[in-house]
Amino acid sequence: EGLAKSYRARSVLTDLDLAVPEGTLTAILGASGSGKTTLLRVIMGFVEADAGRVSVGGTVVAEAGRVHLAPDRRAIGYMAQEGALFPHLTAAENVGFDLPRSERKTGRRVAEMLELVGLGEGYADRRPHELSGGEQRRVALARALAPRPRLVLLDEPFSGLDAMLRVETREAVLRALAGEGATALMVTHDQAEALSMGHQVAVLRDGLLVQSADPVTLYRQPADPDV
Repeated sequence: EGLAKSYRARSVLTDLDLAVPEGTLTAILGASGSGKTTLLRVIMGFVEADAGRVSVGGTVVAEAGRVHLAPDRRAIGYMAQEGALFPHLTAAENVGFDLPRSERKTGRRVAEMLELVGLGEGYADRRPHELSGGEQRRVALARALAPRPRLVLLDEPFSGLDAMLRVETREAVLRALAGEGATALMVTHDQAEALSMGHQVAVLRDGLLVQSADPVTLYRQPADPDV
């Protein structure tokens, strides 16, 4: 609610309001420099907003000048661009990284998550350099979902993948999110990606949220010629 963020004299986010319904995926669509990644960083807690408030599942996790929970206390999963897996850990160790020791020890939740993203037992002991780009993204999603977060943030999750792999990975991500009943917020500059994946698409332009609607409404009733 009312999020604003500036870097020196440049306004990056301006009075931004957005509601993400539980159990749905909202796609933030915007060009490079529109403020998409800054928005995710504010929600995650990597950056403090100059104004406004962030609530997750009814809990205020950030309010300018008053509340700023550390990222690890927000119960938010984060899937960075290109996966950002730990190179010295196996796929299973990456997935279990943020789990309690008891769950890491049994390995049940890790196996469940790898299965959910379409990677069987044979992938558990592979290190990131032994995985394809799409497989790395799936492991990164499994890691984000494993601790059962209230919200999952996806930052350009398919960038750098070729067209066919992009489609396959996109489908795997949607199946996994649905399988967990997860609430997700994804940022992308790809229009087809946003319209095909999002239950809701929010168009961000120069730090302003210019329209937020379901894909059909957005496509048929754009707010202005630029949209």
